[in-house]
Amino acid sequence: MVNYAKLADKARMIQIADKLEAERHKQLRADPCVFFEKVKAHIGEEMNKANVELRKRGAATLDRNYLPAFTEEILLTYGTDSLCRVGLGIIGGGCRVTAIISGPPNGFEISRKEYLCNQDKACQEVLPAVEEGMLPEGLCPEEIAVDIISGILRGGLD
Repeated sequence: MVNYAKLADKARMIQIADKLEAERHKQLRADPCVFFEKVKAHIGEEMNKANVELRKRGAATLDRNYLPAFTEEILLTYGTDSLCRVGLGIIGGGCRVTAIISGPPNGFEISRKEYLCNQDKACQEVLPAVEEGMLPEGLCPEEIAVDIISGILRGGLD
């Protein structure tokens, strides 16, 4: 015989645990901050500079794709072979920009790099680590953009 009262209690506990996990996940996601907006702008500038040289040499160019499901990320393609996803996240009290390059022959991840945001220079979000007086060492938006664009062209992020 099945004890539905016991199963109902267990189902309710699973629902509560799922809701708590969803709330924890929301806290880990970052809202786009001023720093990431600056990174996006500089990536566009660097992409335009690189495309001028790529066109001169008859090579494939870099493009930015806009997909509704990826509003909080930048999707860059190099020709038809490589894809680079650039996103913002808060991990361990620090703001990080993550770049992931996927490509041929099977579309798997080729390279990944995380850039710690230099909050001293641009980020207006005050994170717990900054409030405690531990300023993170990071790169400015221009440096991140240059590294990402050059990494795409090299075929990997160093």
